[in-house]
Amino acid sequence: MLPHERISAKLAKFRPSLTLMLKRLAGERLEKGLPVFDFGLGETKGHLDDEIREAGIAAFREEETMYADPAGMPELRRAVLKWLNVELHYGIDNVVISAGAKQSLFNIFLAICNPADCVLFDSAPWVSYQPLAVAAYAFPVQVLPISRADSFLKVGPEDLRRNLKMRPHAKMFVLNTPCNPTGQMYDAAEVDALLTVCAQHGVYMVLDRLYWRIVFDGKTFPEPRIDEQTRPWLIQVDGMSKNFRRTGGLRIGWTVAPDDVSVAMANLQSHYTSGPATPTQRTALAAISRPYRGGMVKELQEKRDLLHREATEMPNVAIWPTPASFYSFWDVRACFGKRTPEGKVLTDSTDVAEYLCVAAGVITASGVGFMQDGYLRLSFATPEDHIIEGMRAARKALGALA
Repeated sequence: MLPHERISAKLAKFRPSLTLMLKRLAGERLEKGLPVFDFGLGETKGHLDDEIREAGIAAFREEETMYADPAGMPELRRAVLKWLNVELHYGIDNVVISAGAKQSLFNIFLAICNPADCVLFDSAPWVSYQPLAVAAYAFPVQVLPISRADSFLKVGPEDLRRNLKMRPHAKMFVLNTPCNPTGQMYDAAEVDALLTVCAQHGVYMVLDRLYWRIVFDGKTFPEPRIDEQTRPWLIQVDGMSKNFRRTGGLRIGWTVAPDDVSVAMANLQSHYTSGPATPTQRTALAAISRPYRGGMVKELQEKRDLLHREATEMPNVAIWPTPASFYSFWDVRACFGKRTPEGKVLTDSTDVAEYLCVAAGVITASGVGFMQDGYLRLSFATPEDHIIEGMRAARKALGALA
């Protein structure tokens, strides 16, 4: 066996997850005693809610550690329907609980796609969409808007129709809103227009709504229309990792999907994970069975405002508005072609991110990982002193470019 044959061709070209690489980078700098202002990893911080922690402890104390239903505990699936307010449209057989939203997405790709089927993504896709689609032998395609003037990177119905016309083998369109990385949120009319196009063409719309509770300025998440036209084609993805404090590592996600898709995903999951861990399902049940508390969202809005104030007049940067999620999206194309004090010419987003990290200890996510060179993503789910000091350090470093 030749060296290049030891690993499958589809996985040999994979790079590690950008977001998890950023977590490792921050840790390495801290070990060396170097300054770190970590705006890289999109992870909620603070203390785990008491109810969530106690539910996990109780599950182990009561030895609730045996196999559960591969699709997830019935009581949790029922709670998901209430959490998403879709009880009138679905039953628990439409819900599949998984080991995180990533697995939920992979379940969808594996359940729906045949080899070489096309998966359409919006214009700034989250870093793991492409690898998951490729691992399912699907062909990923990024949908780009014709005009970015008024809506930044938002995809419109004509953009989607154009791509579907060119790619009749497309099976689904994946829309992330609120969006990681841009912080944008599609409004109700925009979501409905895209969902209508999918239904008309017999293409699934996968609505990744993982940040749906983190909406600012008194607004709420626009729920998708569910009726006879859209129900056969709408799949919703959600989970615990973003809407609660410190829950990313609990690894619980879920889908609400048409009957046949849910059956296929549950059958698949019965073979490759046997379902998610029972104690963590108990933590999820505790989290979503009570009224949602908006304290974290209020704090994140205050941090968003703080970051924007501290980043005022940031050299060579244009900062997008953030109506939802906890990301600030920076246009850094004005940095391209400029020289660092050491004489290096910055040519892409990764160069800019590396320069900020080395020169200022400011860790950001390069837009290259989201198929949008020219941009940086910053997570403001970080302590306020990091925001203040980090913005000052970034301003000084970017001001030193020539």
